[in-house]
Amino acid sequence: MADAGWRRWALWSLVALAAIVGGAVLTQRLMTMPIGVSDFNAYWAASRLLLEGRNSSDPDNMLEMERAHFNPDQDFVMMTWNPPTLWVFMLPLAWMPFEVARSIWLLVNVALIVVSCLMLGLIYLPRGDIAPLLTYYLVMALFSPMLLAILTGQIVFLFVFGVAASMFLIKRERWFWAGVVLILTSIKPHMVMLVAPYLMFYMAMRRKWAGWIGLGVAGAICLVILFILRPSWIADFSALLDAPPIDWATPTIGGFLSLYGVGPWLRYVGMGFLLLLPLFLCRPKPVSLETAASVLILMTVPTTFFGWSYDQSVLLVPIAQIVGWLFSPVRSVVGRWAVIAAMVVTMVVNMAQRVAKTSDVYFFWVPLAWGMIYALASWLVDRRGAYDLRKQVDGNPGGLRG
Repeated sequence: MADAGWRRWALWSLVALAAIVGGAVLTQRLMTMPIGVSDFNAYWAASRLLLEGRNSSDPDNMLEMERAHFNPDQDFVMMTWNPPTLWVFMLPLAWMPFEVARSIWLLVNVALIVVSCLMLGLIYLPRGDIAPLLTYYLVMALFSPMLLAILTGQIVFLFVFGVAASMFLIKRERWFWAGVVLILTSIKPHMVMLVAPYLMFYMAMRRKWAGWIGLGVAGAICLVILFILRPSWIADFSALLDAPPIDWATPTIGGFLSLYGVGPWLRYVGMGFLLLLPLFLCRPKPVSLETAASVLILMTVPTTFFGWSYDQSVLLVPIAQIVGWLFSPVRSVVGRWAVIAAMVVTMVVNMAQRVAKTSDVYFFWVPLAWGMIYALASWLVDRRGAYDLRKQVDGNPGGLRG
C-alpha cells in the first residue's frame, strides 16, 4: 500500500508540474515563435536544392531558396552542416510546399518522440503496470530540450528514434532492421559517437552480420539517391566542411570552457571514450545493452565537440532507465524521493532558463545533472530484490513482467 501510495503521489506531482511549468513555457514560446519555423527552414531548403539537382552546400543557393520560400528580406543564410544523408531523409518533405511540409514535419516529430519513448518504455520499464509508462511520458512532456526541438522543427528525433528502434529491434533479434534504422544516427554522428559504434560492435561480437548488412543496404540506398540527384555532392559537401562551425560556443564542457579561453582541444576529449568500448563488450560479465547505451549517451552529451541544448533530447534514453529503477525494489524510500526531487528540480531549473532565454551555452550543466541522478538511481536500486521479483513474476504468467 505504501508503495502504491508513493507512485500516486509521484504521478500527480508530475501532472501538476506539467500543468504549471510546462503550460507557462509553452504559452510563452508560442506567443513569440511559430511552431516548426526556424531550423526546419534550412533542412527543407537544403533538401529542396538536392531535389532540383543543385548544390545544397552553397550559401548563395541556400539564401536564394530561403528568400524565395521563407522571408524575401532575409539578410543571412542558414546552412546545414549535417551529413548529406539528412538531405535524403527530408526528400519526401522537399516535394511539398513549405507550409505543408512544416505542418507535416511537426506531426512527424511528435509521432517520432511518442513512438521512441514507447519503445524505450518497453525496453526499460516494468510491464503490467501503466504507472511507469505514464510517469515516463510526463517526464518527457516536461523535458525542455524536447519541447525546444519540436518548436524549432529540429531533426533530433530522427537520431533518437534510430537509437531507440535499433535497441528495440536488437532485443527482439530483428538484426537486419536494427541495422537499417541505425542509419538515422548518421545525421548527427557527434551526438551518438559512442552508442552507435557500440551497437555495431554489439552485433559483431554476436556474429549477427545481418545488422551490418542492414546498415550497409540503408547506406547504399542513400548514396545511390545522392549520386542520382547530384553527382558532385561529395565535392559540394567537402567544400562546406572547409569552414565547419565547431568553434561555436555550444552547451558542452569543451564549448563552455572555450568561451572563457580554455584550450579548444578540450572539445575532443569525449572522442577518447571510444577506447572504453571494449570494457562494455569484453568484460567477463558484459554490461547489459540497456545500461551500456544509457551510460555511453550520458558520457557523450556533455563531452562531444559540438551539440546544442535541443540535442540533449537523447537523454530520454537514460531517463527511461531512471524511471524504470524508481519502479523497482529500492534500498531506501527516502533515496527514491531524493531521486524524484532531483529530477523535478533539474527540469524546473532547465525550463526556467528557457523562459529567461539564457544563452544556449549555459545549458551545459543539464547532462551532468542527469548523469548524477542516474548514478544515484543506479546505486539506489535493490538488484537482488528486483531479481527475486522477476523470479516470482516468471512463475506467475498473469503477473507483472519485468
